[in-house]
Amino acid sequence: MIFLIMIYIVIFLLNVPGLINRKEWRELTVFLVLYIIAFIMGLMYTLDVPIPSPMEGLQYLIAEVLGIKYPKN
Repeated sequence: MIFLIMIYIVIFLLNVPGLINRKEWRELTVFLVLYIIAFIMGLMYTLDVPIPSPMEGLQYLIAEVLGIKYPKN
């Protein structure tokens, strides 16, 4: 777990100062959102917490929220 945190700190220190210096605020925002998601998923994997399947979320979105039903063969 310590190795995971060290790697994420290095990645953060290599990328974020350049984005701030160039005032790329949108890119920084997208980077931070994806960075946090990746860190949480990596931490969950390291701690042996079951990671939810993205396919289940997509199936729920398509079938229940959007109301698109696929024909059954």
